[in-house]
Amino acid sequence: MKKKLNGLIITYCYPPYNSPESFVTKKLIDAMSEYCNLTLVKPCFENSIYENRGKNFNSSLNEINVEIPGYVKTLLNMKRLPLRPDRFLLYYPVFKKTISKINIEKFDFMMTRSQFHSTHLLGLYLKKKYKIKWYAHFSDPWYKSPVQRRVILFDSLSYFIQSQIFKYTDFNMFPLEELKNYFNKQIKKDINKNSFIVPHSLKKKNNIKIRNTRTTIRFFGKIYAGRKITNTLIALTKTLQKNKELSAEFFIDDDFINSSGELINEFKNIKFFKYIEYDKYIDKLNDSLILILIDIDEDFGNLFFQSKLVDYLQSFRPILHVGKSLTYNKKIIIKNNGLSCYNDSLKIYNSLNYLIKNAKNFKPNFKLINSFSSDIIAKKLAKRIFKENS
Repeated sequence: MKKKLNGLIITYCYPPYNSPESFVTKKLIDAMSEYCNLTLVKPCFENSIYENRGKNFNSSLNEINVEIPGYVKTLLNMKRLPLRPDRFLLYYPVFKKTISKINIEKFDFMMTRSQFHSTHLLGLYLKKKYKIKWYAHFSDPWYKSPVQRRVILFDSLSYFIQSQIFKYTDFNMFPLEELKNYFNKQIKKDINKNSFIVPHSLKKKNNIKIRNTRTTIRFFGKIYAGRKITNTLIALTKTLQKNKELSAEFFIDDDFINSSGELINEFKNIKFFKYIEYDKYIDKLNDSLILILIDIDEDFGNLFFQSKLVDYLQSFRPILHVGKSLTYNKKIIIKNNGLSCYNDSLKIYNSLNYLIKNAKNFKPNFKLINSFSSDIIAKKLAKRIFKENS
C-alpha cells in the first residue's frame, strides 16, 4: 500500500457503549487507522472522553460525535420494541443531519459497521447521493432472523430494506462464511463475488502475565438468541457450595437484568453486574479462573460468531462452552484446549469441576489466538480496500 486512503466509518455500536460487539468494532477500526486516514461518526456518550484515552488503544481517529436527543435515549431504554431492522432506527434522523454536513467527496470509501443493521441505512443514503465505495459489515442475520419474533408488517419492511442495502453496496463483510451464505440465499443477486470474511479480532498487543491464583468464574455477554442460562446457574450454585473459596460473576445486558429480577434473586450466591468499560472488562477477563460461553443449542447457532469469544481467547484462561450444536464458537474453544458440554446442569457441573482441577495445567493455543489479531485482520482488509480503489 503506497498511500493512506481516506475512509468514513459510521457506527452506532462503539465504546463507551459497553457491549462485547462494541469492543469488536473499536478493535478493528483502531487497527485500521494505521493503514487508512479514518473519520469516525458515532453516538456521543457521557464518558467518551475517558474511553478514548483508554490504555488499550492508541488509534489516531478524527471523531465526530453525534448528540442523541433525550427523548431518543428514553425510547431506547424502554422495553424492546419490535422495530426492524432494529430499534436503533431511532438514531437515523439525527445521524443523517450530521453526515449531511460532511464533505463526502474527500473520502475514498465509507464503511457502515455495527451490530445494528439500521446503521446501513445511512450508508444507503450517502451511496444514493454520492459516488463513493461502500463497505457494509453484517454481524448477525437480518431478514427472517431465527432469533427474532416474526411481525408480519415489520418483516416485510425488513426484507425491503435489506434488498435495498444489497442493491447498492459495493462490498459486504461478514464474520463467518455461514452467515454470508445465509444472506446470499435471500438476495436476488449473487453477492459472493463482492463479499469477504472479516472475523472478529482481538486487540493488537497483549502483555498478560499468566497466573494461577484466580478464584472467580465469570460470564460476559448478552442473554438472547436462544441462549439458556438457568442450567448454568444451577451448576454454578452447586460448584460454589463444593468449593467455598470460589465465586461467580455474570456481566450481562440491561434487558436481562431489568426483566429477570426473580431469576437473579433465586441465585443470590452468584453476582450479577451490568456491562463495564473496556479496560475493566479486559482486567476482569484476565483475572478469571474459568470463563463460560453459553451458546445456541439449535443448528442455526452456526450463524453467530459470539463477539466476546476473541476477548476470552486473549485472556489465556480455560473456557467452558455450553451447547450441543457444533457452532464456530465451539470449534474455536475446543481448538484452544477448552471444554464443551450440553446445556444440562449436571454436565455443566462436572465440566466445571474438571476445569477447576486442571486450571493450573491449562495451555492456550497461542497460534490460534494470534490468528485473530486485529493488526493482521485490519492489514488484510486495508489491502483489499486499497486494491478495489486503485
